[in-house]
Amino acid sequence: MLFRSFLLFAATVVLTEWQAANGYVSIAEVPVENGECDFNGTKVAPGHPLNLQEPCEMWTCSTRDGQTGYLSVAGCGTVRAGAGCRKVKGDGVYPDCCEKVICD
Repeated sequence: MLFRSFLLFAATVVLTEWQAANGYVSIAEVPVENGECDFNGTKVAPGHPLNLQEPCEMWTCSTRDGQTGYLSVAGCGTVRAGAGCRKVKGDGVYPDCCEKVICD
């Protein structure tokens, strides 16, 4: 039942992020330590997304059995600047740090 909930959550994240920014979403199985997902030494608690500035991503943790964690990573999409426009790096944590197009 929890795994089905996780799949529904993951599908929702993928669809939401794809519509909003044409960005990327990946899901990885990670170890769980003290109830938190552990990704290269960074701990993420289930239900508490971690919005980062570098890399400009949002990390979300979910667990199925208390021992296996699933880390969902959402990042910025690619933007193109047309004539009279330029790309500007955003400021702050995800999603504010994503590049934006500014037109003169």
